[in-house]
Amino acid sequence: MEQTEKKRDFKVLAEKISPDNVLIMSELLAIKETKTLIRFMSRHAVIAHAKLCKDVFCKDTQGYVLSDCYDIVQSVAVFLCEHYGEYLDDFLYISKRGKRITIKIECCLIVTRMLCRKYCYMQKYISLEKANMKIEAMAEETEEEDYSIVDAVIASLNLTENMNLALDYRMSGMSYPDIAKMLSRATSTVYEYFIKMRQRYLSTYSGYIYPRCH
Repeated sequence: MEQTEKKRDFKVLAEKISPDNVLIMSELLAIKETKTLIRFMSRHAVIAHAKLCKDVFCKDTQGYVLSDCYDIVQSVAVFLCEHYGEYLDDFLYISKRGKRITIKIECCLIVTRMLCRKYCYMQKYISLEKANMKIEAMAEETEEEDYSIVDAVIASLNLTENMNLALDYRMSGMSYPDIAKMLSRATSTVYEYFIKMRQRYLSTYSGYIYPRCH
């Protein structure tokens, strides 16, 4: 029991990266970052955080199958293996926006990018599913099914992953600067995403009234 408690002690994050602690570090970093992302990504991050916690605590249980969220831990671990003998707070590089990136921050960015990709995939899958339901049950649709129409329109625009994710964030109420932060892009780039989305919408549905994005 004493050994188990030591493995879950966040003090390990202050140690030098080594083969003995790299997996523990990766698990703790993934758990911390998914918890932080809850305020941005809401339910999706809550689910990912819960799955990761369960994986970490139950992985040694006989017959337990790791969830796909544990891929995040493994990606962080692979990255940390390249930095044996260093510390998480050691300098790594300067970002394009002039921010000082440490090994720890890069690990957090890995978690964020992976979770965003998973979230984007889920949203695309759900949207297509709703669109199919719309086609099959056209005569019986109610007010709720207006969302299916929106999803079908979005799916028809063939948006890139980042565009799709930016739109999902915007529809959930996030500001352009917050979206830029989540996507690790400049705010101007996010604006360009929405300009391109508007252009695609207009070229495809020129006969409809165009809903503005505020």
